[in-house]
Amino acid sequence: MGNSQNYGYFEQFNNRLARAYRYFDLVFYWAYWSVARLIMGNVKSPAKVLEVGSGTGRLANMVSGLGYYVVGIDVSLPMVKQARRFWKPDFINGGSWRLPVLRESFDAAVAVFTVHHWGNHDLSMANVRDSLKRGGLFIVAEVDGDRISAHGHSCTVRCLTNALEPYFNVTIKRKFPLLLAIARRD
Repeated sequence: MGNSQNYGYFEQFNNRLARAYRYFDLVFYWAYWSVARLIMGNVKSPAKVLEVGSGTGRLANMVSGLGYYVVGIDVSLPMVKQARRFWKPDFINGGSWRLPVLRESFDAAVAVFTVHHWGNHDLSMANVRDSLKRGGLFIVAEVDGDRISAHGHSCTVRCLTNALEPYFNVTIKRKFPLLLAIARRD
């Protein structure tokens, strides 16, 4: 696939760090629950949901427990290994720039705290859009960089809108400290 530098910055995890990251799941639980509520309010269960950047699998497992069929994808193989401790969602190794999924096979996609790492937003957004059925939703949660600094781990309204609007009809909601984007594929 070439040099990963062409695809943006993503965190590298070894097995030990991936195991330790599971404890961050507890810190981020409130954000995962906010996104799960958005999914429930906008996408009827049962539906197929793709999580891009699933990390240790906490959100995918949560959404799966609500009656959705979830596929999580993460660029970090040690994170995928941690996610596979959950029995219900499916997890695969891959990145937003090259999604190993069929076109128009998901009702919704979600990305929590990962879009700011996607270097080539055009390629990644086109791939997410193409993975969605017509009318499908892409829900994005990022730290609100207009309100707080997260040391490079945040996104502004302008940045998120610019990344999403060429591919989706976008609504941005603020729920401090989050930016929540609901992006619909035409």
